[in-house]
Amino acid sequence: MNVRRNALLVAFALILTVPYFAQAQAPIGWRTDGSGVYPTAQPPLEWSTTKNVVWSTSMPGYGVSHPVLLGKFIYNGSEPGTLLCIDSADGKIVWERTCKYSEIEIAPDVRVKLDEELAAIAELNKKESAVRKEMNTLQSSLVKDKVEQKEINRQLTPFRTQIDEFINEKKTFTLAERYTQPGIHSTAGYSAPTPVTNGRDIFVAYGNGLVACYDLDGNRKWLKLIEHTDLSFGHSASPILVGDKLLIQFTNLVALDTKTGNEVWRLKCQSSWGTPLATRIGDTDVVVTPKGALVRVADGKLLAEKLGSCGANSPIMHNGIVYLIHGDSHAVRMPTAIEETWQPDIVWKARVKSSGYGFSSPVLHDGLLYAASDQGIFTVMEADTGKKVYEERLPLEPSIYPSISLAGQYLYVSSERGTTLVLQPGREYKILAENKLEPFRSSLVFENKRVYIRTEKRLYCIGE
Repeated sequence: MNVRRNALLVAFALILTVPYFAQAQAPIGWRTDGSGVYPTAQPPLEWSTTKNVVWSTSMPGYGVSHPVLLGKFIYNGSEPGTLLCIDSADGKIVWERTCKYSEIEIAPDVRVKLDEELAAIAELNKKESAVRKEMNTLQSSLVKDKVEQKEINRQLTPFRTQIDEFINEKKTFTLAERYTQPGIHSTAGYSAPTPVTNGRDIFVAYGNGLVACYDLDGNRKWLKLIEHTDLSFGHSASPILVGDKLLIQFTNLVALDTKTGNEVWRLKCQSSWGTPLATRIGDTDVVVTPKGALVRVADGKLLAEKLGSCGANSPIMHNGIVYLIHGDSHAVRMPTAIEETWQPDIVWKARVKSSGYGFSSPVLHDGLLYAASDQGIFTVMEADTGKKVYEERLPLEPSIYPSISLAGQYLYVSSERGTTLVLQPGREYKILAENKLEPFRSSLVFENKRVYIRTEKRLYCIGE
């Protein structure tokens, strides 16, 4: 009887565990699920550095990426390329891991050639420095003697030509360029991309071209150098997970195997500071880039392009329609199945008042789109027609870097100075609260009655 009873218990346990393992954890990363919408959240309307603060924790470095919540832990990025694991109960840092160029695995034969190129570049740098010194000495002398600018330029031209030749020659050493860490931008840093998790592992990408995978205990599984960004002002696009592939775009759109980090495919397409949107057409996984390319995830095939552009923010999708909102904005209906001859079905085009790059990604709620420009122009549009409902200048100091969030019944719009406005969604412009914190560029993340805000120096847990 005991043998039979134990067998039944084992069988019953297996039945209970099958759905758990069969159902994979939906990716949690950029804007949590990519939408910036938290329908069940009930966060407070008011906060400050002292009001409604459950805890705040000093971060080891500057940061722009927003928190990623998984169970009782929070994962977040910090300079100079560090992943943090934080206990959500008290804000204490559980572990931190930093990726360095010195840790990149390089084959012995590649290392030999790399050392040769680095030595050659060092010699060119010496020569360039000597020419610059001679040029600067001559320029100072000519200026002191009050020589005309035209004559100064004539005498300096040979030096400038030499310097350009040195610079161009250094560019021919492609291996050294690849393995030399690029400069860091003061706003984006290296840690602007938000981490992403599948519930088992944490994946991070940094502005210096490094991508890594960690388990939940902070053990690194792999580290890869993909490439450097081709954009000015640093890299900020976050990695996204689609099945067994991790997608990241520094210059090309690249798919990596999540288990090994090995490159699966690479597609040359225009890059952006925004994060691509992962979705499905029928049973086919696809991504839409901020520059309007539609790409099949399985093999990197370009299915369509020029769907629109959303500047430096990210596309969003609702009921089969992709929205690219910034300047000349587009709503594009996705097909129900992959078709080789598919042409973009443009639902509407609309001009949204904007300036600069448009960092803040929009949200959609109850048939209305909400968008904010760099300089604080808040635009509300009908999602099905593109018709403008209203447009207002928000009482926020520019620039608006954080993306708009919808938590529970309210909209949250923040500026980099640390001010967050709470607005009433709908067809009338109504500010419900104005909250001031430290400066931040990270988007807000909500869970139940809490809101997590990563400022430049701290991580705040806000709640009543």
